[in-house]
Amino acid sequence: MLEHANKRTERAGVESEDLSGLGKLAFGSLWLLAFAISWEDAVTIPNFGTSARLVGVLSGGLGILAILERGRVRRPSPGHILMALFVMLAAVSYMWSLYPEGTLTQALTYIQLLMMGWLIWEFASRDREQMRLLQAYVLGTFVSGIDTVYLFLSHQESVYQRYAGARLDANDLGLMMALSIPVSYYLLIQNKGVVAWVYRLQLVLAGTTVLLTASRGATLASLIALSIVPLTHARLTVRQRIAVLLTVSLLVCGALLFVPATSWDRLSTTPSEFEQGTLTGRTVIWKAGWELFRAHPFVGIGANAFRVMVSRVLAQPIRTNQDVVLQAPPAHNTFLSVLVEQGVIGFALFCTLLVVLALSLRGMPAIQQKLWIVFLGVWVVGVSSLTWEMRKPTWFFFGLLMAQCGTTARKRPRQSHASSLAAPELRFLRAS
Repeated sequence: MLEHANKRTERAGVESEDLSGLGKLAFGSLWLLAFAISWEDAVTIPNFGTSARLVGVLSGGLGILAILERGRVRRPSPGHILMALFVMLAAVSYMWSLYPEGTLTQALTYIQLLMMGWLIWEFASRDREQMRLLQAYVLGTFVSGIDTVYLFLSHQESVYQRYAGARLDANDLGLMMALSIPVSYYLLIQNKGVVAWVYRLQLVLAGTTVLLTASRGATLASLIALSIVPLTHARLTVRQRIAVLLTVSLLVCGALLFVPATSWDRLSTTPSEFEQGTLTGRTVIWKAGWELFRAHPFVGIGANAFRVMVSRVLAQPIRTNQDVVLQAPPAHNTFLSVLVEQGVIGFALFCTLLVVLALSLRGMPAIQQKLWIVFLGVWVVGVSSLTWEMRKPTWFFFGLLMAQCGTTARKRPRQSHASSLAAPELRFLRAS
């Protein structure tokens, strides 16, 4: 009877959240956006942007129409409020920006990213839609991953002795793949049969792609991603453990078969770069960025002004170990980029958002909770050497995390209500 009450309450909640026809179209465009994130640079439209941007505009239009048809919006979570304040500060920084043209461009990008997070909140409020968006991202990595392997087999280097498909930067692609590893693993243990083999192959492809990019930061992030295996091992069935062991074996075989010696040689320099090197010029950029922060500590130099201003501070252009000269280098550290561009105020908002996301995991089911703990660890390690506060994967996964937390929060009152409905029936059975 308790089970019956649970199902009855849960079914009533689900039915009240069914999407309309227009809502389903809006969610379908969101699915396409998630699918295109990891290969968006492969297709560009002249005077417009990437394919993902086109899908994003479509998603925004359909989403607004669907919300107007529904006649209501969901109450935002604390995370959404913090994201909105962060975007507002970036837009307002135009008033004091040292590079106002770039700040205006960045502010428009932030508004689009905020809308993506909001649409996920509105149209992926149930486990089913959230799972489909995770699947879309994982499936999208097949495009850039297969293209990377193809470039390697055809000896087409993206940069010196490094390979990256879909016209992506090798470091960005490496982190996109690293982020997909815990997600694909989570989907793997949730499925079986042919579908499970899809995720098993994706894990092999993701690991191989990370090594082909020879990205040291992405490789470290991937090692963090693999920690989800021992963290969840105790909760797996014997069949699931065998499947995981098979997947790991395939990953090792893929790495040995496809990854060239040049990638291993570059990755082997990671300890020496930490101890004695400049992390391919990053430490020089970080010192220059710190000087800018000291001159503008509270409100920063304006969103998207880091590149231009650091290039003026540097005594000489940055030269990488491949003799590539960077005239206007990015921050190569998301936290430093936010600190310099938006000052202590923007940095505090950004860090508070991360803390709120981490604390919101407490009520989640164990497996789901471990997925997001590992994901946040991968993200923090990965963005410590990349400028990713304005990248789509960051805002997509943050939006999806908030949606899952919202779903978990809604389930708790329903379960309590179901228990209260069943309590009289249980007392009657005990009495009889």
